[in-house]
Amino acid sequence: MLSTRTVLKDNDLYLVGDQQHQVAQGESGLYRRDTRFLCRYEWRLGGERPQPLVQHERWPFWLHEQSANADVGYTMHVGITRDLTLTGTEVRDRLRITLYQPGTHRLSLRLGADFADMFEVRGWPGGVGPREVGTRPVPGGVEFAYTAGDGLRCRALVQATPEPTWDGEALNWELDQDTDVQVSVFLLQGDEVPTAGDPDALAREYAALPVPLTLPDPRDQRVLERSVQDLRSLSFQTEAGPFPAAGLPWFVAPFGRDSLIIALLTHRHLPDLAVTVARYLAARQGTNLDPVTLEQPGKILHEERTGELTRLGRTPHRPYYATADATPLFVWLVGELSRERPELAAELRPHWEAALTWLTTFGDPDGDGLIEYTPDPGGITNAVWKDSGDSTFTEDGEDVSGHVAVIEVQGYAYAAFLAAARMYRDLGESGRALEWEARAATLQDTFQRAFWWPERGYYVHGLNGDKRPLRVLVSNPAHTLWTGIIPPEFAPTVARTALGEELWSGWGIRTLGVREPRYNPVSYHNGSVWPHDTAAAALGFERYGLHAEAAQIARALFDVARWAPDHRLSELLAGFPRDGGPPVPYPAACHPQGWDAAIPLALAHLLPGSTGKEAVQGSRQEQPEFHEWRK
Repeated sequence: MLSTRTVLKDNDLYLVGDQQHQVAQGESGLYRRDTRFLCRYEWRLGGERPQPLVQHERWPFWLHEQSANADVGYTMHVGITRDLTLTGTEVRDRLRITLYQPGTHRLSLRLGADFADMFEVRGWPGGVGPREVGTRPVPGGVEFAYTAGDGLRCRALVQATPEPTWDGEALNWELDQDTDVQVSVFLLQGDEVPTAGDPDALAREYAALPVPLTLPDPRDQRVLERSVQDLRSLSFQTEAGPFPAAGLPWFVAPFGRDSLIIALLTHRHLPDLAVTVARYLAARQGTNLDPVTLEQPGKILHEERTGELTRLGRTPHRPYYATADATPLFVWLVGELSRERPELAAELRPHWEAALTWLTTFGDPDGDGLIEYTPDPGGITNAVWKDSGDSTFTEDGEDVSGHVAVIEVQGYAYAAFLAAARMYRDLGESGRALEWEARAATLQDTFQRAFWWPERGYYVHGLNGDKRPLRVLVSNPAHTLWTGIIPPEFAPTVARTALGEELWSGWGIRTLGVREPRYNPVSYHNGSVWPHDTAAAALGFERYGLHAEAAQIARALFDVARWAPDHRLSELLAGFPRDGGPPVPYPAACHPQGWDAAIPLALAHLLPGSTGKEAVQGSRQEQPEFHEWRK
């Protein structure tokens, strides 16, 4: 794993580099469609790496760099001004080499291709192994080619001006005067042909992106601007429109839970993106029973991949449906979107009704009225957002088994049932609306009896397969406030516990309390802080009128981003307490990550002094809706 990872991206094309944006080792590479085309893309001057003097990411797809000869010391001999851009069809690398002392210098671009599946790069067992990659010089450069096991032809075409020589490992230029060099890389599949990009036009598009709120502190405004840019950058084109990737480098693919939460966080500002999410997932909704992919009628996918291993059937991601929460989140999202676009309720009716049927049948395998998942022995153990194998356990530290019901999924289902009731009422079917309001009431009553933990003034993580409560102090109950299932009189005690010393780190809400079994501040789900999880709690606090607590969280998360050199939140951070210095990063976090790109946009209105439409409106999920069905 790279100790420091850099990324540039547009559409489905992205670069993962080391600290100097070079591709030479580990998971670094030029990727497209779940395939690493180039595993080496590394500049050399006189056989050594140039020494960066400054690197600046102008936009999420554009790196500007000023560098010099290695070991520059007090006097530079050769200067390099570099602009590296990625557009959806082309990697373009422009270098201006300036000689400050006479002589001849060799500039080299070392190249290598392996066409590895993304899962192989991550260490997936049972990969294809070393591939037979063809290499041939072409006018102005070199081409690498590979034919996958299913017959798909993949090519990486590298072309340059002025024309270099190819020595089998690198493109080389002998320079004795100031020279402009341009390299274009095209990553192609099937019958695709090289198509030049337009980085200047893309830069104008980024510069014109609207930022919907104005914050009084320019440092907070910069975080918000980065949020808007990253949401644009993370998106990739689909037949339904631009779809948000879950995160870089591993998750540039359609994910159900991730995209739905992004859409729920941002749909008031980016409604078209949210509609794309709903339509894309509806088109891939389960229709059959498949024990390998876990597809079931009405179920919404977890993850869809297009790499060689998936195309050959060696992974289940075609798509993979191992999630208990995407299906209720889908109904909730369609309901929210239909407030402003009532035609969507009719357009997507077959899909949200199929999802409701799943929730009341396959989603409740033991018929107790709660939504459950069963650990998949060959795949995902915990089919919820805390999806690591060790994240869900009993107070004695034993892993869960059987049909497991975790708290936030019940909240998502509650929100889905009320969304269905509202859509039926808007469609003129008041009888069916009353039916789903009654289901919501029944679910809330069942939930309150099963999940309330009076000794802690909090809720348990879930119910194990034997129906015993998981009395473990976790962040999930605070997250669940976002959904509205918790009765209003219990919300203040949930907030007090979540912001108490065991869970609150000063930067966010820890996933696991500091006195619990398995607590570790540098773990994936057992003591770390996930900003999206904390942000959901902030929106829940706001929903219940706990405005000071909501503002406390918003301030902390913006502070996390302000400490980052690129003004971004990461997927997660370590759970160490805030001590006057910066937050401690989690080494393997995605950066940028879709949920966390959405957070500043979702929470900015909670900061004092924010101005804009959302700052005036606040949350539209008003508290009175909790008891509509009781009136």
